[in-house]
Amino acid sequence: MSVLPPPLTLVGKIHAKHGYDGRLSIECSATSNKIISKGNYLFVIIDGKGVPFCITDVNKSQDLIKLKGIDTEEKAKALIGLSFGVPSSKKMSVIPQTNALVGSRIHDNPSGFSGEITQVETLPQGMMFTVVSQDPTNPVLIPLVETWITQIEEKTSTIYMDLPEGLIDLNASTAGTETEDSDDLSDAEKD
Repeated sequence: MSVLPPPLTLVGKIHAKHGYDGRLSIECSATSNKIISKGNYLFVIIDGKGVPFCITDVNKSQDLIKLKGIDTEEKAKALIGLSFGVPSSKKMSVIPQTNALVGSRIHDNPSGFSGEITQVETLPQGMMFTVVSQDPTNPVLIPLVETWITQIEEKTSTIYMDLPEGLIDLNASTAGTETEDSDDLSDAEKD
């Protein structure tokens, strides 16, 4: 049995206390709702080490939490400004900050498609990657769907995914349709 703490992935920061019972206001960059949920552990970085705290309560928007053992205003104040993380794994349910993803690679296991993330947009329905492969004039749009991720390789900054069949081709066919429409429009303008 190992008594060493697990390797951690930093996912957020404690911003402020909320009320007088030890409740904390946090910001979390994790894309999974399962990370900040009652019964899970967060590792607060205290003096360079991850100290585990069990989440005993969380609000619906997941920005206010209560940690076991933090039950006074003074204890909550001691954690303000500290970062927190979760155990890293081969298939992480945590995606790094969006600006850190630009320059990373995406590899689709079934099709063999591989490309570099050039832009990350946060839309109401979730994050969307713009990925450039061999043809820089035809970028591919890939939505971030956590269940499609099979592995995140931090050393090579590569996200391995199992994308639905046809998703890569969908972008190519859309680009071709737009070109045809603009050609038709140009002919109509000439008349």
